[in-house]
Amino acid sequence: MPVITVRLSDLESLLGRRLSDEEIYYYLAKLKCEVEALEGDQLTYEANSDRPDLFSVEGLSRALKSWLGIPWQPYRIIDSTIEGYASRIPERPYVALAVVRDLVLSDEAVSQIMQLQEKLTQTYGRGRRKVSIGVYDLKDVKPPIKYELADPDTTKFTPLNETSTMTLREALEKTEKGLIYGYIIKDMKKYPILKDSEDKILSLVPIINSDDFKVTPDTREVLIDATGTSLDEVINAVTIMATSVVERSRSRVIEAVKVFYPDGLHVEAPRKSSNSVVVNMEDVNRLLGTNLTVEEASKLLSYFYYEVVAKGENAFVVKPPVYRVDVKSWVDVAEDIAIAYGYERLGSEASSLPQHSSIGRKHPIEYYSMRVRDILIGLGFEEVANYMLSSRATQLELFGLEAPMFLVENPKSERFEGVRIWITPQLVETIVENADKASRLAIFEIGDVVLVDPEEETKARVERRVGIAITHGKATLTDGLAYVKALLRELGITPLFEKHELPGFLAERTAKVIACKGEVGFVGEVDPRILYKLGAKNPIVVAELSLDKIIKLCSI
Repeated sequence: MPVITVRLSDLESLLGRRLSDEEIYYYLAKLKCEVEALEGDQLTYEANSDRPDLFSVEGLSRALKSWLGIPWQPYRIIDSTIEGYASRIPERPYVALAVVRDLVLSDEAVSQIMQLQEKLTQTYGRGRRKVSIGVYDLKDVKPPIKYELADPDTTKFTPLNETSTMTLREALEKTEKGLIYGYIIKDMKKYPILKDSEDKILSLVPIINSDDFKVTPDTREVLIDATGTSLDEVINAVTIMATSVVERSRSRVIEAVKVFYPDGLHVEAPRKSSNSVVVNMEDVNRLLGTNLTVEEASKLLSYFYYEVVAKGENAFVVKPPVYRVDVKSWVDVAEDIAIAYGYERLGSEASSLPQHSSIGRKHPIEYYSMRVRDILIGLGFEEVANYMLSSRATQLELFGLEAPMFLVENPKSERFEGVRIWITPQLVETIVENADKASRLAIFEIGDVVLVDPEEETKARVERRVGIAITHGKATLTDGLAYVKALLRELGITPLFEKHELPGFLAERTAKVIACKGEVGFVGEVDPRILYKLGAKNPIVVAELSLDKIIKLCSI
């Protein structure tokens, strides 16, 4: 689940009042958010994946207001004078747009908008494969907006945070975002772009925006776009972004932009209304074990800004807010009723449970394994699982490594004669075995290794590691560095890389990974001689990191 970081002072500014620590813990739990850390001015919380509207401070402040008794001023959605035109792009056919003006931004506000954009594309957008999002300073944009294909070798622009112009293909090969997400479009003959009427490029979709239209604290009006493979989810993404950004607007107006398609379809975003849900109180009470009336349930749903459309004696019709993309049936509505009513009040059996003597919680290594898994899946990797038992041929001889290894006394098979000491060899074998499945593979494994350690009482030390492996025709160390950097940054860590030598890896194309002043792993290109021996046709880049060391060194 996404981990969100906000400034407490920014949250309190949006709320218009101070918050006590007790209120933060209590009311965030009501929103299915778990507080991870509350230190100084920084609040870190884990948001539920089904509530993307809470992936930034704007959505969080809006949700908290009803619980704190603070009036919330609804926004208005009006038709925009700006229009968009989409060309036929089969691989990524849909685009939606919206405009928000009269903004008051700060450095923190810009950071929150970017965080929301990134978290949405990683989770809801499946690492940009399904949906990607862009936010642009509208001041210098000349409508209408065009979504079309462009020649990757002749079309140029300045990518975000770069100082020189690049062709579209160069942006894929030279920028960090291009190295991470470029695989999504690199096999297309032409690349999708978003541009204005003067042919100024706003974005290389879904890779990177133009530096010419980046959002800053001086920005007063923004254009929001989402592109992807699903029309509903593209519209949902624009809706979530626009209804969050508008919390920073003085006028609290969102402009819905119409986008016209070649086949006659026209799309408008954000959504102006959500679908109605019929709620039968007999069903709700049976599910929750309560005896609530329609009036009581309606009042409870007001905490979540539901609109009651019609009421009967035993049933009623509601509409959730347009940004609540998780509400699809009466069961989802019943969940919100239960939260507002209080889980602690549900069920008389709660009073008969024995008193607890300790607080249960997920072990840190399991928690961070889960976080790393979510991040890598969001970056487009597929998870694999290999056995902890391996062979000396795989663990040692393949890479020319000399190291102690625990062996099974009487193994049934040479393949499983000992406990593995690193993940890398099995990842490389997995890549080779599946090389015919796709021209590009990106896999990862999170698992334990067992190392000989004379200082331990058992002479053995178990270490949790994450290994990633990438292969394609032009895979280089740069690919590995970009992914490791992206992974650790999502954990709040800025890594450093130093030249390194490791058996089985190219000496000039291998680096050790430094985090919080300590070595936590490596990244490098596998020696071509090993690849030739295995029959691999493309280069393979591998990184292996110790999660135990990262947690210990960085105190996360």
